[in-house]
Amino acid sequence: MRRLAVAFALSSLLTAACGGNKGGGSTPPPPSAFTTRTIEIDIDDHGLAGLWMANAPNLKGLIARGTFAFSRVVVPTHSNQNNMALITGQYPDGDNVPANAWLSRTQDFGPPINLPGVSIGDYTDYKNNPLLTRGDSVYHAVQRAGGRTAYFGQLPPFEAGADEVHLSIIGATFGTATITAPFAMGLLTDVLHYPASVVASYHLDGPPPAGESYLTFTLRDAAAFIRATSATAPMPDYMFIWDFIAIDDDPTSSFGADGDAIVQVVEEYDAALGDVLAALQEKSLLDSTNILFTLDHGKVDTHNQVVLGSRGESTDSTGVTTSADGQLGALVAAQGATVGITPADYALLNEDGDALIYARVDGAGTPAGAARQAEVTRALLSLIQSGQIAGLDITRTMTADGAMGTRTFHDFRGNSPNTADILVYPIDDWTLNQVDTTNTTPGPFVDHAQFPYGRHGGFSNDELYVPLILAGPAFKQGALVPHPVEHPDVGATAVAALGKPRLATAARGPIRAVLAGDPTEVWPQPADMTTARQMVLDASGFGARPTLAAAPATAAVIIDVGGVYDEEIFDDDALASAAQPMRDLAATGTRFTDAWCRSRDWPVTEYQLLAGGYPTATPFFAAAEDDPTQTLPPGAGLLKMPVASHFIANQPAYDAWRQPMAFGADSIFDAAHALGMTTALVGQPDFHTLHLADGSVDVSMPTDAAGAAAAIGALLAQHPHLLAVVALGGPRTGDRHAASAVADLETLASAVPAVARAAGGALIAITSRGATTIDDPMADAYGAGTSRHVPLVLVGPNVRAGASSGQPAVPADLPATILFGLGAPVATDLATGTWAQGTAAGGVPQPTPRSATEGHALVRGFNIVASP
Repeated sequence: MRRLAVAFALSSLLTAACGGNKGGGSTPPPPSAFTTRTIEIDIDDHGLAGLWMANAPNLKGLIARGTFAFSRVVVPTHSNQNNMALITGQYPDGDNVPANAWLSRTQDFGPPINLPGVSIGDYTDYKNNPLLTRGDSVYHAVQRAGGRTAYFGQLPPFEAGADEVHLSIIGATFGTATITAPFAMGLLTDVLHYPASVVASYHLDGPPPAGESYLTFTLRDAAAFIRATSATAPMPDYMFIWDFIAIDDDPTSSFGADGDAIVQVVEEYDAALGDVLAALQEKSLLDSTNILFTLDHGKVDTHNQVVLGSRGESTDSTGVTTSADGQLGALVAAQGATVGITPADYALLNEDGDALIYARVDGAGTPAGAARQAEVTRALLSLIQSGQIAGLDITRTMTADGAMGTRTFHDFRGNSPNTADILVYPIDDWTLNQVDTTNTTPGPFVDHAQFPYGRHGGFSNDELYVPLILAGPAFKQGALVPHPVEHPDVGATAVAALGKPRLATAARGPIRAVLAGDPTEVWPQPADMTTARQMVLDASGFGARPTLAAAPATAAVIIDVGGVYDEEIFDDDALASAAQPMRDLAATGTRFTDAWCRSRDWPVTEYQLLAGGYPTATPFFAAAEDDPTQTLPPGAGLLKMPVASHFIANQPAYDAWRQPMAFGADSIFDAAHALGMTTALVGQPDFHTLHLADGSVDVSMPTDAAGAAAAIGALLAQHPHLLAVVALGGPRTGDRHAASAVADLETLASAVPAVARAAGGALIAITSRGATTIDDPMADAYGAGTSRHVPLVLVGPNVRAGASSGQPAVPADLPATILFGLGAPVATDLATGTWAQGTAAGGVPQPTPRSATEGHALVRGFNIVASP
């Protein structure tokens, strides 16, 4: 395991060299544009319990004087898609890194990069590194604002673009070789195609002193660098430190995710972190430095192995055939003929907690092979979901189209041409790895029985929700965030801590709850921090099943105000008077400060707001921002990067969303009918029902903003059990301080409370389909991405009054949230959160509406009690 880890580390290291070092000259850099600096530290990889058990005064000191949160990592819970998320603010549909490794459909299902004993994705190649080719990064954001950046770490794809790069790798082993500077430089230039000038600008550091691990050496290397800074060589404004436990060994595989070996590792790197803090103190920089500490993913103890297999059947160029192995190979051999496949029709890449399964057909990934690829995928899926493979969790299986009740890649933002056709995961306490190499029996470990095996890549609290520590002048002190945050938001927060930068292509914005002075709520840290994660998950609908504290609402009104920014309503002092009626209404309920539309295109957002998900139509129904060259699953839905002019990358998709076409899925209107409610659409709708089935809406009442309140009052008088959507507003003047824009805001801000008053005791949700239309030439008036940052407010029965929650939200959350508030039966899951419970498909739980697989109930908006 150690040699594999080191080989992977080196391969990643090689990759990272593509960034380019802008430093190295003799001319001193200009004075910093910032009064503070940020250090982001990312540790790979262990469980949460090891942190609490360790004697780690430096980490625990940062927690006490800062803010502590639990960050939900990108799925699958592996390293490199999460490392990229921390640096880019993107999910795999943005950075195109859906896994650590994958098989290439264009290279006969072999690894896209060939290194001895290592399987990695082609993001490690210079020309494909997403930090250079697919949008913004923390390095570029800081540099645009006039700052300098540095990277210290062992795996290099993550340094691309930093001004100063230190790779702590010299003296490590690669196979039987010891890594020297010439050896590393040769691999970088000759194998991974990095320009010699880039490689020459890197600092290849090491070896560590005798007895010191590379893990601690990397942190001490950064500390030494800080001590060497001066007026002519000042401290960088942003530093990213990446530290890989398994480069020295792989203790979690041998001793478990949180055992004594991991406690020792945590204590060792805590001491090295103390050296970084001491160096900052010696340079009088500690009080002006923001520190963010997290893990790339978590790990969980397991005691059983699935023995899924490591390959399908294949024949090499010499005619030698290698048989398929494992449970999947045996199942396909025994039953494949009945569904039209053989073991030669699939390829497999088995990881810890997930496995990538491919339909191995000629022309896979191209139109020529699409039909057969779909046939083989469906046949494989029918066997996988049959429940005949011991240890698989069929409720977690992912596909492009959600067939047989599976989860979709799109729901987890995993669309990519590099994604397999099917992803599978093990049940609790199992791993997909064949941990006992001499034992092919599924079930308890035999050879590896003394200690558990530390798994990652799957679904568990320990893998999904990792610690995030934020300390420094930018952050609140002694605080606990009462809901999970999103891993891609960490990078946006790291640069926001400096005040000026903003990640231009991030999926979302900074975590507002952690920022000093922001009114978004936090809790005081409990005396027993070991209970914190379960408290947070329970309170936000990802733990114990929540129940409303009092009687549910009997009616609901969703008010969709087109063309308003969250910042415009709540943060812009120049517009305070115009927005005051909406501010006053929000103060009577719960405001969600971290609500972001996924799409900039209003028809898409309106559909998601009503359906709770994205259409699973075949062929895939692309969005305007999607890459037009990616037309086949699983790549369809990959975002176009770099971003197209006016954000429309796919004109046919833009046009299609504006044509009537029912997707065959139900919506919140249908769910309301099932509860015996009347449905209505009121006001100034545009595309709201364009893709819903006929009959979804019982009553349509067009009216201007001024007449919406009277319309709602009349409807409720006739139909007390009403679910209504009120659409107000539309495209507005780009300059929100222009007289006409202010007048529009005054009209809208007065109409919304009037509708709420007319709705009486109904549950009210106020949001927006987007602040600007997708092609508005003055989009993002409040900073990059802010046209997707929309107000979201709940008011009414069981809603917490006067609350400001940072629970991450999207429009697709509205159906689950409203149905929860109406008292619909719910189910809760650690990954998908709280749903209105629907009818299971093939034994896989489903929500109501059936299409609402992307969203979840925003439980932090309600007064709740937790049920067992």
